[in-house]
Amino acid sequence: MSERLGVVFVHGFLSSAATWTPFLRLIETDVDLDFVDPYTFEYPSPPVSLHPLRRIPDINDIADSLRTYLTHDLGDRSRLVLVAHSQGGLVAQRMIARTLAGGCGPELARIRRVVLFACPNSGSDLALLLRRGGLWRHPQERELRPLNQAISDAHRIVVNQVIHATAVTAATCPIPIVAYAGESDGVVTPVSARSVFPEVGVLPGDHFSIIKPDSHGHRSYVALKRHLKEASSMPDVPAPRQSSEQLSPATRSAPVTADGYRALVDRLLAVPRMTEPTFREQVYDLLPPVIVHQLRRDTAARVELFSLVRSFEHYRHLAPGDSLASALETLVPNHPAVADVIDALYGVGLYSPSERR
Repeated sequence: MSERLGVVFVHGFLSSAATWTPFLRLIETDVDLDFVDPYTFEYPSPPVSLHPLRRIPDINDIADSLRTYLTHDLGDRSRLVLVAHSQGGLVAQRMIARTLAGGCGPELARIRRVVLFACPNSGSDLALLLRRGGLWRHPQERELRPLNQAISDAHRIVVNQVIHATAVTAATCPIPIVAYAGESDGVVTPVSARSVFPEVGVLPGDHFSIIKPDSHGHRSYVALKRHLKEASSMPDVPAPRQSSEQLSPATRSAPVTADGYRALVDRLLAVPRMTEPTFREQVYDLLPPVIVHQLRRDTAARVELFSLVRSFEHYRHLAPGDSLASALETLVPNHPAVADVIDALYGVGLYSPSERR
């Protein structure tokens, strides 16, 4: 695999790869970035489709296309950085979320960093203007609207299973993400662009000029250059251990018995505040969404938790036990009851021994 840094630029709504020309020209003439190989990922984003046999792809289609591009076209790259503008940032996050939902976290380990410019993480007022302009049926426009559920779900996965991740597992992968807002952007507000990402900033320009640096000293270029140099110097993320010698028989295949589930629920109920519905919801926010969506809530904590852990068997590929352990360690740090839960998860094969502390 190539040790050079592959940098993939992802454009936004009604745009094309040409929008990145200013950045690409500056990188090409910057001797400090001679280790960088820039690429542009392009996808269809026309105002309308007049061809009766063609449709405009939605965000899921584009996200899956980006994943395929990274897998095949850039399969020989061991180090990648994603740089995205506007809707392109939503595409990158959706790709990451869908990869994790499929239990393929290690696939993302070569992504060293994601840099977002003016990404509408909480929606954009532009969507309202587009609807007035007759684009309200556009499949990509729908997901630019404020409070879009699919965008919120993907963003939650990225925050919980990427930003707060500590190791590469089937359902988690730590990737530094930085979000920049344009100080004069009237399309995506700074609040939406920065969202809840811990690493944020504001750069000169409006929604479009923020990615049009005109010199090596332009602040947008200086910021990106720093992130690329940091990504290049980062150590490789160790792959999760998966050999049969490192996994117990329970971890590999043995189904959990009813007694095993009951013992696990007993340990969970010993965790402080676990009987409180509001606390359980905090825990659920840190689990794979597909598990939480199908969970039947119950006034009896024991019944609800039993239903939760029973579902883990079906979703083993998402490493739900690892997510539960991480959630409890985050919400109730250094508590013996949490250690007991992790021991119980490990005992029934729902917690990866390679992540055991």
